[in-house]
Amino acid sequence: MVIFIWGLIPLLIPANLIPLLGLNLTNSQVTLLRIWGIIVLLDTFVYLYIYKNPHNKLSKYLILFAIIDNGGLGVAELILWPFFKFPWGIWINIPFQLFFGYWFWQFYRKGRFN
Repeated sequence: MVIFIWGLIPLLIPANLIPLLGLNLTNSQVTLLRIWGIIVLLDTFVYLYIYKNPHNKLSKYLILFAIIDNGGLGVAELILWPFFKFPWGIWINIPFQLFFGYWFWQFYRKGRFN
């Protein structure tokens, strides 16, 4: 799954390669980046649960979380990007987040949750 790879990158990228993404992070910020990578890896299990149990009531709420997590963050970054001049390592994610937010929205609309 794409989300698994998306979590491995911030978790495993060597600290000396992070500036290539346009990010100049302190040691504590690198630690937060690693924690974010772990959280994204854990999201893999949430999305896997939704995939395996699409008609479960819990899946309905988890898919709403996925819509807000992906689509909402993508829209927020899209709106804030011109003001904060995000480095390319962050704004490159905006189209992906919007795509997955849309995909989860379509999945939610077509789902038959109990």
